[in-house]
Amino acid sequence: MNKHYIVLSILFLFTVFNLQAQEEGNIKIEFPDGQKWNEISEGTTLEFKLNASGGLSGNYKFSANSETSLNFQLNEDGFFRWQPAYDLVTPEERRKTYPILFEVTNEGGQVTTRQVEFVVKNQARITSFFNIEPFYVNPDQSNTYELSVNGSDYSFSLIESTAPEGMEINNDGIFSWTPTSEQFTSLQKNPLTVEFMLEDKQYGDKIPGKLEVAASPEAAQPVAQTPELKLVLPKGKSWNVVSEGNTLTFQLSASGGKDKQYTFNMIQGSSEDVGIIFDEQGNFYWTPSFDLVDRLEETKTFQVIFEVNNSSGESDRQQVNLLVYHTNRAPEIADLKTFYVQYNVQNVYQLGTANAITDPDNDPLVFKPILAQMPQGMTLSGQGELSWKPSYGQYTRLQKEPMELEYIVEDQPYKAQTKGKIRIAVTQQDHPPEISMVPNEDAFSIREDEALNLKFYLSDPNGDQDIASFDFVSETNRIPKSSLIKNDMTQWEFIWSPGYDFFLEPGMKDTYEITFFVVDQTNQRAQRSVSVTVEDAENLEEKDRLLYNQYRTSLVRIWNLMEQLKEKQKELQKEYKKAKKTKKHRAVTTASLGAITGLSPVVLSDNQDTQKYVSGVGGTTSMTLGSLEASNVIGQDPSGVFEKLSYITQKLNALETQGNVFAGKYALSNTRRQGSFNEDLKKIIEMISLKDVTTLELDPTWENPKNPSDKNIQDTFKDFNPDPEKSSIINE
Repeated sequence: MNKHYIVLSILFLFTVFNLQAQEEGNIKIEFPDGQKWNEISEGTTLEFKLNASGGLSGNYKFSANSETSLNFQLNEDGFFRWQPAYDLVTPEERRKTYPILFEVTNEGGQVTTRQVEFVVKNQARITSFFNIEPFYVNPDQSNTYELSVNGSDYSFSLIESTAPEGMEINNDGIFSWTPTSEQFTSLQKNPLTVEFMLEDKQYGDKIPGKLEVAASPEAAQPVAQTPELKLVLPKGKSWNVVSEGNTLTFQLSASGGKDKQYTFNMIQGSSEDVGIIFDEQGNFYWTPSFDLVDRLEETKTFQVIFEVNNSSGESDRQQVNLLVYHTNRAPEIADLKTFYVQYNVQNVYQLGTANAITDPDNDPLVFKPILAQMPQGMTLSGQGELSWKPSYGQYTRLQKEPMELEYIVEDQPYKAQTKGKIRIAVTQQDHPPEISMVPNEDAFSIREDEALNLKFYLSDPNGDQDIASFDFVSETNRIPKSSLIKNDMTQWEFIWSPGYDFFLEPGMKDTYEITFFVVDQTNQRAQRSVSVTVEDAENLEEKDRLLYNQYRTSLVRIWNLMEQLKEKQKELQKEYKKAKKTKKHRAVTTASLGAITGLSPVVLSDNQDTQKYVSGVGGTTSMTLGSLEASNVIGQDPSGVFEKLSYITQKLNALETQGNVFAGKYALSNTRRQGSFNEDLKKIIEMISLKDVTTLELDPTWENPKNPSDKNIQDTFKDFNPDPEKSSIINE
C-alpha cells in the first residue's frame, strides 16, 4: 500500500511540473492597461503599443486582421494606429462593436492569437457654430450673409417656421433677404432669431445653428407711405392651368390703395365665347369644353386682362395667360348594322368605316379582337376589317341562331378602350349597297372660305366587292367633281370650300342640294341627299390687318406730333429766356428832324453809370422819352412766347392721355371690330390738328429722326399692344 502511494505521489508531482513548464513556454499578448482603452469615436485617432512575453524564444512579430475593412495600421513591432472613418456608425446606431484578431509569433514558430472588440461611437464631422456675428440688414435692398464651412460635402437648409417671408439660404450657407418697409420697421423693434440646419451630405449627420437678424444701425427709419393698389394673383405653379372638362376656380385679391373697397372685372378676354364666369368679388369659374383644344395642339393659351378698382379711383390691371390642356376621351360606339355573311364567300365588314364608331377627339383608332369569342377562321385587323369565310358547319349553326361578337376599340396614342358588339347573321338575297356619312346630318350651313368636309363609308350586305361606283349630282355646277376624293372603294371624302369670291355682292346667301349615290354590280343603288347653305363672309383676317394698321398708324401720327412739339418746346424755351434777359436793356426813342441849328444832349436816365445820350441836330427836334418798352417794337414779346409754351404743354398732355386711352381700349382685335373704333379714330384725327399752326411756326416738311418702332410707341403709350404679324412695319 505504501508503494502505491509513493507511485501516485510521484506521478502527481510530475504532472504539475510538466503543466508549469508548458505554461511558462506559451506567448502572451499584453494590451494597454486602464478602462475603456478599446473605445474610440469616429474621426479620432487611437494609438497604443502591443507587447508580448513568454515563449521559448524572443523576437516577437505582431499582425492583425478583421472581417470588415477598417484601414488600421499595425507594425511588426506592435505599434497600432487607427482613425475610424465617419461612415462606420450611423446616427441611429450611436455605437457599434468591431472585432480585430491580433496575432504574435516568435522566431521559434510559436503563435498566439487574441481577439479584441473595439467599441466605435458615432461622431459628426461637422464643426459646431460658436459666436456667429449678427446679420444686419437694410430695407428695400438685397442683403447677404455668408456662413463659411470648409469642404463641399455640407449643405444648409432653413427652418422656415423661424424665418421671415422672403428670406432664403443656399447650399453654400449664404443667406439672402430683401426686407420690405413693413418688415424692416418690425425688425427695428424686435430682432429675429433664425434657425438653420447644417447637414453632412455624405454621412447624414446634422447640427442646428442660430443666426441673429437685426436692423442695420445706419439705416434710416422708413417713411410710412400708402402702398400702391396692386392686383394680387393666386400663388402656386398651376393656378392658371386646367384640362378640358375640369373646372378652374380661383379668387383674385388686392392690396394697398387708399381704401379697401375693391371691385374686380375682366376688361378684355378671348374673342371666343369660352364660357368664363367672373364676378366683381374676383371669383373666377371656368370649365373648358372638350372641343376647346385640338388633339394635335395638346395645349392652348387664352389671354385675359383682369382689373381691380377701389372707391378712391385707383386701379391696377394684369394680363394673364390661361393654359388649357387637351383631355382625351375614349372611343364611342353606337349600334352597328348586322354583318350579313354568305356561305363559301370571304365576307368582309369594315368596322373602321362605320359611322357608329367614332372618337370624340378624332384620334386614330385601332381595333383589337377578343380571341376567346372569335370563331375559327375569323380575323379582325387593326384597321377594323372583320373578315370571315364560314365553314359549312359554322354557316349551318348561324342559320339557326345569329351570333353576337364583342371586340375592343382603342384610340391612339392614349390607349383608351371601349368594348363594342356586332350581330352576325346569314343572308340569302341580293341587298342594295348602303351609305354611311359622317357627320350624320341632312343640312349644313357654311360661309365663304369655310370647308365642308363629309366622310362616306360604303358597304354592301353581299360583300363590299359588289360596290360598282360612287358619285354625286348637285343643283349647281359650281361644285367641282374633284371635291369627291376616293380613299378606297368603300371610303370616300367630300371636301368643298367656296372661296371669298363665290358671291360677287356682299350679304348674299343661297342653298344647294347635293345627292350622293352608290351603285352595286346588279345596278341596285342607295343615295343620300344633303342641303348646303352658303353665306357671304367677311374676310376677317384681311379686315383685322387693316384695322390694326389704322390703330398703329393713328398712334404713330400722335407720337410724331408729340416729338415735333417737344422739339418746338425746347426752341421756345430758349427764346423765352433770351427775351426776358434783354427786355430791361431796351427803350424807344422817336425823333423828328427839321433844319439843322444845333446839338443838344438829352439824358435818358438818372443813373450816371448807365445813362444814354441822343444827339438831335436840326431846327426842330422832338423826342418821345419815357417808359415805352423796346419789346413792343424790337425782338420777341415774352408774353407771346409764354403763351405758345403753355399751349404746347397742354397739347402734349392731351395727346399722351388720349393716345394711351385709345391704345388700351383697342389693344385686342375683337375690340377694333366694334363700331366705336371708327368714331374714336375720327376723334384722334381731330385731336392731332393744331389751332395755331402758323403762330407756332411748325415746319410742314419736318420728319421724325426716330424710327416708329413698336418699342418707341410702347415707351410713349404703355397700353399699346403690338402685333408684328399684322404690321407691315419692320421694327429695328
